[in-house]
Amino acid sequence: MSSKKITDQSFFTQSAENLAKELLGKIICRLNSDNTVIRFRITETEAYCKDDTACHSNQYKSGNGVISQKMIGGTIYVHYKNNNYPGSSFDIVANEVGIGEGVLIRGAFNIDNPKEKYVSQPRLLGEALKIDYNSLNQKNLLTSEEIWVENDGFDTQGIIGQKKRVGLDNSKIITTEDKNRLLRFILLT
Repeated sequence: MSSKKITDQSFFTQSAENLAKELLGKIICRLNSDNTVIRFRITETEAYCKDDTACHSNQYKSGNGVISQKMIGGTIYVHYKNNNYPGSSFDIVANEVGIGEGVLIRGAFNIDNPKEKYVSQPRLLGEALKIDYNSLNQKNLLTSEEIWVENDGFDTQGIIGQKKRVGLDNSKIITTEDKNRLLRFILLT
């Protein structure tokens, strides 16, 4: 299958819940310093919606999470500067400017080396993709030459599972209702 870079802004300006499902099966591409490209097929996502107490743009009053998640859909929100590792967890911002939604990329596998896979390991996936805060935070996937998303026509119909998000149960600031929302999406392959 041939891949094509997603350049339609409307793909990213849908709700986080819809975008989380639409990103499954798509390919996140990262240009290396040696001009090679690594490609990972997205297999697991989590949606963080505008009315969600787990969403960073709602949890904090200011800072990178608030600013980044309120940018236009298709922007990369890199969670933190990680001095000890070569990468970080990251979201793809969803929806229109000012809404404050994002999709955490939780899992993927390397298309060129399918044994390299990350299941519910967003930080390790960020390391594999070299998701660096200083160079990639707030980059637009539609215009960046360093990171982008491609569609190769991979069919996800009938193979998407839905579960609770990971790691929210012990938080005191996230409502029980939001902890129980089925906003984690997984390719069942």
